Amino acid sequence: MRTTAIICEYNPFTYGHMRHLESARKETDADTIICVMSGSFTQRGEAAILDRYQRAELATRLGADMVVELPLIYAISPADNFAYGALKTVSVLPNVEYLSFGSECGDIDILTKTADFVDNEPEEFKKILSDKIAEGNNYPKAYSSSIDIYAEKYSDFSQLKGIFNYPNNCLGICYIRAAKKLGLNIKFHTIKREDNDNSNELSGEFPSAAAIRYALRHERFEEIQKYVHPYCYNYLKNIKSDGLALNDLCLFKMKSISGYDLEKYYDIDVAGGLHNRLKLAAAESVTFNEFLEKAKTKKYTMARIKRICLYALFDITNEMYDNAVKCPPHVYVLSVNKLRKDILSELYKSCENVLIRYSDMSKVDKSLRFLIKLDFQAHGTLNLINRSQNFNKSVIFV
Repeated sequence: MRTTAIICEYNPFTYGHMRHLESARKETDADTIICVMSGSFTQRGEAAILDRYQRAELATRLGADMVVELPLIYAISPADNFAYGALKTVSVLPNVEYLSFGSECGDIDILTKTADFVDNEPEEFKKILSDKIAEGNNYPKAYSSSIDIYAEKYSDFSQLKGIFNYPNNCLGICYIRAAKKLGLNIKFHTIKREDNDNSNELSGEFPSAAAIRYALRHERFEEIQKYVHPYCYNYLKNIKSDGLALNDLCLFKMKSISGYDLEKYYDIDVAGGLHNRLKLAAAESVTFNEFLEKAKTKKYTMARIKRICLYALFDITNEMYDNAVKCPPHVYVLSVNKLRKDILSELYKSCENVLIRYSDMSKVDKSLRFLIKLDFQAHGTLNLINRSQNFNKSVIFV
């Protein structure tokens, strides 16, 4: 069995995602496609449009053979830790030869060269980066502009110019670096993204998931129907989400927590006074959007602030993240192609900690239980936000 892994959010599932699944299977000559998918919340610090079982079912109906969950603690982490957590899961999947991902670049050689550069930064580059950070830029922007300056100066690195201006290039580079860090002997495959992930326009053959989410918020269902598979549309048209519920939960948490307690949460820049800034912004705000506008700066992006709010909401501390990194890998299976139950048999051989239902928590390493409980807490919270009664706790066979 030759397996290709795909790391995804499918929020929601689009024709572009279907194209990626088809291309990955064909171009890597894969017998099996296994997706490692974020569960209830996403890397942008937002709630998923559909719950994890609905999205997993759609992916399996439309091209994947199995979908497993990326634990929440990694799914809502910054890009490098998101990638590390995803590759940690990939490391125990059976017979993985390739990791496939979409990128704006579409050239795996350039992405690999960039990953090597990041792992072996020249001293001159480090000085440029230090100066950019000192100017008050957030780290991603400082890094991107520093790469461009260095690439303009040295022709051997000219292909790297502009590479960090695009989010999926950045994630792809993080995947390559994480695989190296974990010592994984896998190959990489990428397809060039045909959509614009920053656009809210429903246009072209493959509009982005972001554009579909934007249309959903404005209830443009007739337009959406043209751009998603009927299976997906049947779920989307019945969404009853209260879009403000998560905002209210997060703002309440930020108002009620003390600045001292806020210091312990994951990714809080205590030295930079971020905890104090967040407390002041929360105290002076009536709405969550007002809070975000007051809290964000050039250094602290909107996405980072949203993620930190989720860390607070779910009590994800630095200590909890450190413990997660120390835990052995585990695989929580969300959906399987009913004709490919052989994959489950192979998975049990390759991974010591496999769950297909919540009750399996008693069978896995005890150190993993807090991560599994956290994922189910997130699932319940998403049900509350989406006004859903989908309390499924077991694998779906499609």
